[in-house]
Amino acid sequence: MDIRQGEFVAVIGASGCGKSTLFKTIAGLLEPTHGKIMIHTSPSATTRLGQIAYMPQQDLLLPWRTVLDNCLLPWEVKPRFSKQQTISQIREMLSRFGLTDVEKAYPHELSGGMKQRVAFLRTLVAGDGSGLMLLDEPFGALDAMTKREIHRWLLELWGELSQTVMLITHDLEEALLLSDRIYLMSGGGRSGVQEVIVDLPRPRHYKMNYEPRFITLREELERRLYAAHTF
Repeated sequence: MDIRQGEFVAVIGASGCGKSTLFKTIAGLLEPTHGKIMIHTSPSATTRLGQIAYMPQQDLLLPWRTVLDNCLLPWEVKPRFSKQQTISQIREMLSRFGLTDVEKAYPHELSGGMKQRVAFLRTLVAGDGSGLMLLDEPFGALDAMTKREIHRWLLELWGELSQTVMLITHDLEEALLLSDRIYLMSGGGRSGVQEVIVDLPRPRHYKMNYEPRFITLREELERRLYAAHTF
C-alpha cells in the first residue's frame, strides 16, 4: 500500500483478514513480522507510536468524564503544549464540530453521532504531526440517517483539516462515497491487496449513490470482494 499525503483511502475485506491488525501495526502498537511500515520515509516504530491519530471501532469515551475532559485525555498522557493552550484548541474544535453546547456533558447524555464526533476530536488531539488518521470502522454501529449525517460532516471537515485518512469499513457505499482509492485485502490465507481507484468527482453527496458510475464501481467492488474470498 502506498498512501499519499492528503488522500482519503478505504480498506475493505472480509472479517479476520487482518485489517485492524494492519492499522495497529501502522500506529506502532504492533511490529510487522515481514516488510516495513514507512511514515514520511522513516521505518522506526519509535517515530510512529504516539504520532498517528488512531480511532478504534468503539468510541471508548470514559463515562465519568465530561466531553472536554475526555478530549483532554491525550494531553494528560503525553503533554505537548500547556494545558490552557490545549483546552483552547479543544474548544475551538468543539465549535467546529458543532459540540460547543455539550462541553460539560457526559457520554450518556450524548447521541450516537455526538459520541463519534467527540471520539473523532479526541483522536485528532492524540495525533502528533504526522497528518495521518486511522479510522477503524467507526460508523458501523450508527443508524442509517446518523451515518449519512456523519459522512457529510466528515467530508466537509476532511477538506478543512488537510488530513490523510485511512478508513476500515464493511460498507461498500461508505467506501465509495468517502475515498479516493480503495484497497481490498484478501483473506483465507491469501496474500496481497487489490487497488480500486474511485474516479468520482468531489464534492461528494448521497445522490451519487444512484448515478451509473457509482453503481458500476459498487458492482466491481462486490465482484472483487467475492472473488478474493472464494476458493
